[in-house]
Amino acid sequence: MLLKDLLNVYKNCVVSIVGAGGKTSFMFNLAQELKPDNKVLLSTTTKIYVPTIKQYDFMSIGKKNFLRCCTSSKKGIYIYGNAINNETKITGLNEEVLLKKLYDFDYILIEADGSKGKPLKGWRENEPVIFKGTNMTVGIIDITCLGKKINSNNIHRVDKFLEITHSHLNEKVSLNHLLPLILHPNGLFKKALGEKILFINKVEDTNLTVLSKILSENIKAHNYINKIIVGSLKNRTYQIL
Repeated sequence: MLLKDLLNVYKNCVVSIVGAGGKTSFMFNLAQELKPDNKVLLSTTTKIYVPTIKQYDFMSIGKKNFLRCCTSSKKGIYIYGNAINNETKITGLNEEVLLKKLYDFDYILIEADGSKGKPLKGWRENEPVIFKGTNMTVGIIDITCLGKKINSNNIHRVDKFLEITHSHLNEKVSLNHLLPLILHPNGLFKKALGEKILFINKVEDTNLTVLSKILSENIKAHNYINKIIVGSLKNRTYQIL
């Protein structure tokens, strides 16, 4: 099935994406599915690398350019940010401007968290940065993090990860660590607005499928997450658990 159908996104839905191990890929995969016959806006409350020209149709950097895009009737993927910094990254949106223009787009997808390209993270007090118009929060977990050592090479803000999971440096990541990372009040869905959707990424073989199902069953017992989707953003294969 398509990601948009499993999520059950609806017109004028604002989706904020948090976590680690596939946020940007999730945003662009979903945008490509929604693109036909729709205006789809992509933005960030943090920073994202400037996408390749094949990934979008219109780029609007700064308020004036964005307001021009709002009035356009052309369908496609729009990118919006305040500026492009010296790392070639698009920096965060203007929240008050966007709140006034939500209905100029059919769908709005926002990357609302940063992980420095690492497969796991912990969260500081001011993270993630959830846009207040959000209707659905998608949390990304990379299932291939299982077995990796708990250290700063693999985990962004490892000190916060240790606090949330009660783990120790150089332990190997296990399901017993992922469960509190997802369910803890200061974990993956901290500050979440709207529906809470868990997406378990990189489920690409039988063993990882089994581990994802075990994790899913333990999560469901807590009645905290609205929906769990597993799959591979690389292979564009998805299913609901």
